[in-house]
Amino acid sequence: MRIKLMTGAALALVMTSPAFANSSNVTQNNAAHSAIVTQTGGNAGSSDIDQNGTSNSATVDQSDTAASGLGAAHNSSDIDQAGTLNIAGVEQINTGAGGTDVNSSTIGQTGDNSTAMVYQDGTGNTSGVDQSDTGIASADIKQSGADNTSLVNQQGTNGTVTVDQGFTGGSSEGSLADILQTGSDGFVTVGQAGSGHTAMVTQGGSGNDATVDQSGENNFASALQSGASSLVQITQIGAVLGSSVYVEQTGSNSQLYGNQNGSGNVIGDAAAFLQSASTSVASFDQDGTGNVVDGSQAGSLNQMFVEQDDTNQYASAVQSGTSNFMDVNQSGNGNDASVDQSGTSNDILLNQAGTLNLANIVQGGTGNEAFIDQLGADNEVDINQTGDAGLVDVLQNTAGAYAEVTQSGGTGNEAYVTQGSLDAVSIITQAGSNNYASINQ
Repeated sequence: MRIKLMTGAALALVMTSPAFANSSNVTQNNAAHSAIVTQTGGNAGSSDIDQNGTSNSATVDQSDTAASGLGAAHNSSDIDQAGTLNIAGVEQINTGAGGTDVNSSTIGQTGDNSTAMVYQDGTGNTSGVDQSDTGIASADIKQSGADNTSLVNQQGTNGTVTVDQGFTGGSSEGSLADILQTGSDGFVTVGQAGSGHTAMVTQGGSGNDATVDQSGENNFASALQSGASSLVQITQIGAVLGSSVYVEQTGSNSQLYGNQNGSGNVIGDAAAFLQSASTSVASFDQDGTGNVVDGSQAGSLNQMFVEQDDTNQYASAVQSGTSNFMDVNQSGNGNDASVDQSGTSNDILLNQAGTLNLANIVQGGTGNEAFIDQLGADNEVDINQTGDAGLVDVLQNTAGAYAEVTQSGGTGNEAYVTQGSLDAVSIITQAGSNNYASINQ
């Protein structure tokens, strides 16, 4: 059954049922139009709505048949709206009787204050939303099922994008959310529950905010931000298989917060995370087994906090700039930390508690301070500081500790080493004036 409606009237209502290959085409010009298309009882419905003008609304409701033997649902919806204050809503439901869904929804909106809403239930569904030349536009996509894809391209200021893939109900796995947002003061929220999900957020402009919440295992999240005063918050909670995060921020006053809870979690992986900006903040909290953190910050006034709890953690953090502060806390078994800071007035606080801890710390600049506290067995510390008025304080308590401190080219440097263990070895080398060294074993 094919229905084509071209109208300038205020309302176009199309209802088709139950032919299995329904087709509907609606074209509306001017303002304040409503188009409602309902296709039920089929498995290959097609809806195409074109609206030009302001304050228009388009609604599409498609669901496959409950009868058996008709194959997978292949419903498709295409909505194009040009103008301001337009609203588009699409709902595609899989009853489960027709097999695997491969429904598709495409929404294109040009103009200010546009709203797009998509709900898809099933497997292999695709949603595409393109909003351009917009101000305060919003896109809200919810998908339940496996192997679903959500693609959003939003241009303008004060835009909001929300993608929910099995996060607030239903189930989901192997889904993809890919969001591109260009403009200032934008908000992106991605929620994914299950395994094998991928969330990719790219934001261009200042004052943007990206939040990714993933629960399950083997998930991946990436965030790329260019612009000042941007924020990234990524939370991954799961077990068994590790999830990974890649973040790149360019611009001043950017902030990054990551939290992973589970086993085998990774932040950065081989690609690490990159912040190239001034006044940036990076914070990581990992709770579980086999966690890995890698990172890099470039700029001035940067701060970095890394906390890992329990077994097999590895942390490597690099800061370059002025007035940097770093706090690394690892507790558990088999921790390894390598920290590099370069600049002026840097502070490093490292606390490793457990077994087989190893720390290598290098600082360059003026007024640096390093406090290292390792408790456990087989601890090893190697520290190199250059600059003026640096201070190194190392405490290792229990067996197999090794500490070596080198301070060079500065004035007023102090080094304290306290090792209460068997087979402790301590080496201190200081070059400059007014240096002080104390070893207690």
